[in-house]
Amino acid sequence: MDKEAIAAQVREIFLETLKIRPEKLQPETNLKNDLALDSLDMIEVVYEMEDRFDVQIPEEKIQEIATFDQIVDGLHAAIEAKGA
Repeated sequence: MDKEAIAAQVREIFLETLKIRPEKLQPETNLKNDLALDSLDMIEVVYEMEDRFDVQIPEEKIQEIATFDQIVDGLHAAIEAKGA
């Protein structure tokens, strides 16, 4: 799965889970500063991503995520590793 497809699905997850419009999610969007997400919001989003993409995201990786692009890159790497 390419990064564009992953980004589109992650935007859907943000819309469904947190009601954040897709146009607010640009690669450089800082989740905490620009969108005011807290740790509970991130847990909800991560749970949905793990379920949709059938991957596990380690807790230490979750805490390192700052931008939308980092989510997409991390998911892409997890999906690629799972398929290898």
